[in-house]
Amino acid sequence: MDWVAHIERWSRTAVRLLDIREYRADNGTVPDRYTAHAGFFLVTIHGEANVSLSGTAHRIRSFHILHGGREAELGFTPLGSDFACYLIAYKADCESSEDRESFDMPYAFAPHALLPLQEKCQVMNRLWLYATPMDKLQAQSVFFSFVHEVMRQLSSAATANSRPNVVTEAIRYIHEHYCESITAEELAGIYGCSASYLSRLFKNQLGVGPIEYLIHVRVRKAKQLLLKSDARIQEIASSVGYGDVYYFSRLFKKHTGCSPLQFREDNRLTVHDNPLRLLKSSIVSRKPVSHNDNESYYQWIEEGETSMFRFSRPGFGAMMLLCTALLLNACQTSNTTGATGSVSDSANAAATDSPAAETRIYEHLKGQTEIPVKPQRVVSLFHLGELMALGVKPVGATTHILKNPLISDISDIEDVGVPPDAEKILSLEPDLIVTTAPFAEAVDGGYEALSQIAPTIVVEQYNDPIKDVEMFGDILGKQEEASQWNKAFATKIAEYKEKITPFIGADETFSILNVRADSVLIYGDTNMGGNIIYKYLGLKPTEKVKTEVINGETWEISAEVIPDFIGDRLLLAVNEGAEENLKELEKFIQHSPAGKTGKIYNIDFNQFLYSDPISVEKQLDIIANMLVEGNK
Repeated sequence: MDWVAHIERWSRTAVRLLDIREYRADNGTVPDRYTAHAGFFLVTIHGEANVSLSGTAHRIRSFHILHGGREAELGFTPLGSDFACYLIAYKADCESSEDRESFDMPYAFAPHALLPLQEKCQVMNRLWLYATPMDKLQAQSVFFSFVHEVMRQLSSAATANSRPNVVTEAIRYIHEHYCESITAEELAGIYGCSASYLSRLFKNQLGVGPIEYLIHVRVRKAKQLLLKSDARIQEIASSVGYGDVYYFSRLFKKHTGCSPLQFREDNRLTVHDNPLRLLKSSIVSRKPVSHNDNESYYQWIEEGETSMFRFSRPGFGAMMLLCTALLLNACQTSNTTGATGSVSDSANAAATDSPAAETRIYEHLKGQTEIPVKPQRVVSLFHLGELMALGVKPVGATTHILKNPLISDISDIEDVGVPPDAEKILSLEPDLIVTTAPFAEAVDGGYEALSQIAPTIVVEQYNDPIKDVEMFGDILGKQEEASQWNKAFATKIAEYKEKITPFIGADETFSILNVRADSVLIYGDTNMGGNIIYKYLGLKPTEKVKTEVINGETWEISAEVIPDFIGDRLLLAVNEGAEENLKELEKFIQHSPAGKTGKIYNIDFNQFLYSDPISVEKQLDIIANMLVEGNK
């Protein structure tokens, strides 16, 4: 199906909710057959069943969605007493037979984010049962939100042809639910992973954990409301997820350096006539209520322990961009036109000779974008080492990558913050913005906002220096430099292999362990030195690491199984604050092959966190020298 066309029809067709029913096998309400007189969604939330849709059999498990149109027939055979589903009927007033065919089209899919859809079904069902006009009106609005989420996930799955990025999805959820109670455990549960794994993904891709990011969003929204409205502090606190106004005020002061009232007083005059304050974020709408109860909840999720970050001013918008464009146009006109209004020959020649004036079409994760052949002012939200390895210093980068201890020369690179500050990016006058999908989602206004500033491309996050250098060589017009870097890197690997071979047994196995204050992570062949050990130097993982980590999905392990994963040699990274946990784990480490022979190498977590070309080169030096020196 052409999902873009189908979504476009949803956007312009008059649709209304007709009915929603909850069917449960345990109370006998699941019908044997159902004939549809209108469009419908069938949403399974528990258990398993065989369902036929217009003659096509589906074995559906929770969570699954079926869609059908008029005259469609459903047959139900629950495969257990725990089966439960929602049937949502709607009417679409189609303008053409083509539109009608689209709305009657049957399809089925398993959504990747379950909880947002299940929550909307529960709310719709509850409101519909109340049966008051106001409740039914609200149920209609929830239905449209449900359809939007269904279409978004369908479109995302069709575009990516794989499971979407968990961090991108979690960021979207945070932006939509920031006024509600959200814990790391609940957020991880939505995407079927552990809280520590989700935290690891966030920190690897954004530089902050999910709860830290939630605080950034809440404080940023509070600052916007303080400047854009006359609402009381209590109202603003509730609207961004803090039921306790005193806790909100303390947290706000911790992150901004002043109280909410002082912030409003100090900043409102400076933006009184600023078109920025007329617009809200295009990512989210303001939420009306909070479900948080008290300060102890926030202490429990450790919001009070986060460090101070910079936040953007109110989100920029079309009016600001229009003003900027008009100003630049006026300057250009005054400089390039004479009395007759024609462009001067010298100006025309300068435009022709400028490398930045030449453009080409670049295909990326968001489609096709016209970018400079030789970009001169690049803002990179994630890839810093990749650019600098090719001799290009960006004009702006995020806090996360600027903290990389293995990249020393960051002078003249502006910190655009986390989440990235769109206005600060605008002030840098970039001719190209390069971002990953999570960072594009984190910007106030999303990819659309960035693309209004400058040509913006969203690229893969390979965490592989060879692929990344090749990709950025193409993006930056530095293909020759990229080829030279990859050749030099290959030569360096070959030299190190020869250097360490006399010191490594043919059957020796390696493992990489990361001890944190509350968890133990085992690494595969992507980062924390795993790419160097297993991919580049060709050293062997243990069988357990190979099957369950490299070829599986194991990341976090319990203390008692540590000896099963550790091989003859161990690279050990201990996070700051994890000393007590390490003491408890030492007996398990000592019972491993590496512990018994003392072949344990301590590595700096912060140095090995990054996977850009500059960092990997230096990590390669560290590991190779460590293996040689450790055997002398």
